[in-house]
This record gives sequence, C-alpha cells and structure tokens, in this order.
Amino acid sequence: MIKKICISGPAVSGKTHCIENYLDAQIQNLTVLSESSRKVAEIYPELPAENINKFREKICELQRQREAVAENLIGDGIMICDRGVFDNLAFLLLQDKNQFHKEFTILLNAYKNKSIKPYDYIFYFDIDLLGDITPLLNKSLNDPLRKATIDINNYAKHVIDFRNAFIEVTSYFRDIKVIPVVAKPNEEEFNLRNTLVKDFILANINPTVRKADKTTDKLRYIFKGA
Repeated sequence: MIKKICISGPAVSGKTHCIENYLDAQIQNLTVLSESSRKVAEIYPELPAENINKFREKICELQRQREAVAENLIGDGIMICDRGVFDNLAFLLLQDKNQFHKEFTILLNAYKNKSIKPYDYIFYFDIDLLGDITPLLNKSLNDPLRKATIDINNYAKHVIDFRNAFIEVTSYFRDIKVIPVVAKPNEEEFNLRNTLVKDFILANINPTVRKADKTTDKLRYIFKGA
C-alpha cells in the first residue's frame, strides 16, 4: 500500500530543496509529486499576475487530479507531495474565503468518497524569523512566481499568516498528522532539519517494496517534473 507524505510550509522554507536533495536522493521506492503551482503557471502564465483567485482554483483542481492519478498508478512505495491540498486551501483562506469554502467542500467530498487518499504524514516546514531576512531567503524570494503570488516585501507577515491559516484548515479534518519542523533560515539549520525529516521517514515508514521496471521509473520522473 502506498504511503503518502506531504511537505508543507510558507514560501521559500526549503521544501523542494529537501525533497530533491535529501528524500528523492536517499529514499528507495519514492515517487515525487512536484509543486502544482509551477505546473499551472507553465500552462497559464498570465494567471498569477492577472487573476490570482483563478490561479489558486486551477492549482486546487490540478493537485487533486495529480494525487488521484499517482495513487492509482504507483501502487506500493512512498509518494512525496511538494505542497498539497491543505497548502492550497490555506492560501485561499487568506485570499478568497468564498473560493475557500467551495474548494473545502470539494476536498471533503473527495476524502469521503475516497477518490484521493489522506496524507499519512504532513511535515510543516516552519521558519524562525526572529532576525532579519537572510541572504538565503532573499535569493529565493526573488523568484518571479513568488513575486506574483505573495508580498515578498513583507515576508515575515506571510510566514505568520500562512502558519495560522494552515493550522485552521487542518483543524477541520479528523486524524490529520502534522509534524511541525522549525528551523532558522540558514543553510546549517535547513540541512539539519532536512536530515531529521529524512531519518524519520526511513525509521518510521516501511512501504512494501515494489519491483523497479521501466514503467514505474518513467512515472517517477513524470510526476517529479523532469
């Protein structure tokens, strides 16, 4: 049976870096579901700047579709989602409550009819921002998609607001396992956090070993985004 894990958190908290350099590189039988917002931005490049609510709606829809397809095709092993359905709902809660309620209902029904599987674990990558914005964060904040979707000039507020929205969203769902992992925004602490997450997965999640073949290998990199 597939084990489903989500890496969540505010923008530039190092989710993708952890997945690519610690989890995908060191954990066997792993399929990576890359961040859906990047996929939507590739398909609809005008949406982030022109219609952020429509952009979020498309992300929610694509996220559910990709998770459902991946779950059915993978079978056994571990699936890691770079952001997930609750991240999308947290953004909507902050930006458009009407759209949030609509997507919330759709997701709730998807769980009830078992069209998608709940996450076995969610790791929430929080950031200790008691100091100034570090060069590591500043470099990542200059990404064009982030500039279009969050207020990069008030990043500390984004971290706090997103954390609160994520807590509220997940509180509506029963049996959600969220593991918060806090790190200061520097390379040493990010690396320590990534190692702890990798070690936790290796120690606590033992999926059924699936046979490696050309189909599963190809699938792995389709969903990774390569």
